[in-house]
Amino acid sequence: MSASTPPPDKQPSSTPASASDRGTSPHQQAARGWTAWLTFAVTLGLLVEVVTGLWILVAPFSLATQLVVLLHGAAGVLLVAPFAVYQVRHYQLWSAQTLSVVKLIGYAAMALTITCLVTGVIVTAQALFGRRLSSWADQVHLVTGLASAAVLIIHFALAYVRRREPLRSIPNFRRRLRRRGLALAGMVAGLYAAVGLGAALLPRTSVNLPLPSDYSLPEYAQKFDEYRGSPFAPTYARTSTGGLVNPAVLSGSTSCGTSGCHEQILAEWEPSAHRFSAMNPPFQAVQKAFARDRSPADTRYCAGCHDPISLFAGAKDIHNLSLSAPGMQEGNSCVVCHSISHVDQRGNADYVLTPPTRYLGESASGLAKRVSDFLIRAYPQQHLADYNRNILRTPEFCGACHKQFIPEALNRFGASPSQNQFDEWRKSHWVDPQHADKTLSCRDCHMRLVPDSRDPGAGEAGDLRRASSDGAHRHHGTIATNLFMPDVLKLPHHEEQRRLTTAWIRGETVLPEIAHLWPSGPVSSIELLAPAEAQPGTTLELTAIVKNRKAGHNFITGPLDFLRSWVHLRVMDGNGVLLAEWGGIDPATREILDEPGHIHTPGRPRDAGTLVLEGVPLDEAGQPIVRHELWRKAGGSGNRVIFPGYADKQVYRLNVPAGARGPLTVTADLNFRRYRQEFLNLVVPDMERESGVYQPTITKDSASREIAIQPAATARTALASPHVAAR
Repeated sequence: MSASTPPPDKQPSSTPASASDRGTSPHQQAARGWTAWLTFAVTLGLLVEVVTGLWILVAPFSLATQLVVLLHGAAGVLLVAPFAVYQVRHYQLWSAQTLSVVKLIGYAAMALTITCLVTGVIVTAQALFGRRLSSWADQVHLVTGLASAAVLIIHFALAYVRRREPLRSIPNFRRRLRRRGLALAGMVAGLYAAVGLGAALLPRTSVNLPLPSDYSLPEYAQKFDEYRGSPFAPTYARTSTGGLVNPAVLSGSTSCGTSGCHEQILAEWEPSAHRFSAMNPPFQAVQKAFARDRSPADTRYCAGCHDPISLFAGAKDIHNLSLSAPGMQEGNSCVVCHSISHVDQRGNADYVLTPPTRYLGESASGLAKRVSDFLIRAYPQQHLADYNRNILRTPEFCGACHKQFIPEALNRFGASPSQNQFDEWRKSHWVDPQHADKTLSCRDCHMRLVPDSRDPGAGEAGDLRRASSDGAHRHHGTIATNLFMPDVLKLPHHEEQRRLTTAWIRGETVLPEIAHLWPSGPVSSIELLAPAEAQPGTTLELTAIVKNRKAGHNFITGPLDFLRSWVHLRVMDGNGVLLAEWGGIDPATREILDEPGHIHTPGRPRDAGTLVLEGVPLDEAGQPIVRHELWRKAGGSGNRVIFPGYADKQVYRLNVPAGARGPLTVTADLNFRRYRQEFLNLVVPDMERESGVYQPTITKDSASREIAIQPAATARTALASPHVAAR
């Protein structure tokens, strides 16, 4: 801000030079400069910037602080032009004076203030139009802002002390200066009064909702201490407040992309299983059957993982026939996952959700949404505190939902284990407690790195195989085996989700960041053991071996009552005639066949039918559960899965026809389907027809062998010489 006071014989005016200034004394020119309107305007702007900047730095996050952020940015932009005019004139008038301490401090103040304003304009522009603030600009703006405030105060104080006696002799100077000072204080106080009034009057998004007086609790669950009194029982999911949460606070994931920040991640999440966890037709049908069979309140058990927005909104209640709340279409939304603050390895959605603090206009649209986006980028501390939690990076975070059991409070029989990817992984060879760098966790495989990311969250310093400068983010499509439902629902970017998932199932996906640990090739492989030759009229024995090569959990895993992976084995003779087939698809029912005409029966011996990886849940009476009524599950039978790194086999036998022509070609495909067809036919019989999308069969791996046909033993004997025959 510039200059020191020169000696009396060299004192120019601190106001713009004009004809009227000529002939006036240096002290009169200085007095006019101290009380000029341009000086007043610039001083007001600087004062507003200083007090608002300090407020932002030390005050807690609040609506008032957000208004101060807006005021700070607007005042800074408005200050640029008058400050530039003032500084140029001030420099021209005072640069010729004799060098002194005051002048040196003035130059320092000028340099610091210009740097502060320039970086302020940069960060304001980035907050308005960019994805994130540049760390260097933000830090330089903070440091120079604090330094310039201190140096300016010293510069003003020294300049005034040096001129104090001459200035006091100028008529009305002290009165005018006092009036300017009071005006400055009054205007700053008025601005803060306006901020306080605005904070009091502006509408707020209520985060917490009261529990309705007629809100029902599942009666049977109230008999158990771990559920008694919980408004969310019989799930373990809960909020940090113990109460309900406004669904508007937990939904609105689209805004994460339309803000100009997380477009890539939004596009990845939109067709994902986490997104459609509540809206997919099978879940909706099962949930309604659950409510009819037990009560709407009991469906909270499923909602903890599948429909948390509705759960925490209190929608899983008898008074809401749809069992859903606004935002249900988002399933596990961005806010839901990123607001989880605590998890436990118990499973059944054992997590605590801490509702985030909303920014001004965050739930709105138009101009208000632009204001919200600006605030989040310009003042991101609360946004990061709410959503950038270290717990998100742990396997236990995934395990909160990917570990399930049916409690006695639900089946009224006794605890029964269910899907449990977390413990399967924890006990596998992919976890090395002694060497963390050799451990692969859930997100290493299912949330691959996306290089050249445009996301503001790119880079991660806390990962052993990553760096804050790696320019990548985790893929939020959580690629696994869900390729059918995104197509059925026509979700945005479902084609890309299908492409990535198909490549994953087939083992074509290469993840460079873990390629040194994770083998190439199929996730699960199939191998055929067969003799090199066979004779007509004899029994040919074939063995199919399926190995779980790469999965960090069992193969298969998840809801075993409707996932299916199986071996489709065919034997053709040299004329292309099909001699035998196991594991084909029935053209009418589209179910798996053990042999042509015989629908697969779970639990068959390992030398009969075909190899099918599956599980059959049973109710208390020992009857199979075929409609996913897991609330009735008391046990299971026919469970056939493969632990990580292990294999399973099936023996196939056929009689080689007398007239078979060689060579025989044996082909085995390891196939996968997301849903057991019987389940779809029973629960959502019209879904495929109405959507025009029929469940695909994906081949994970294939193997083939050729078997030569040798003449029968009797034929060889007849052609042999008597001498040879005698032997």
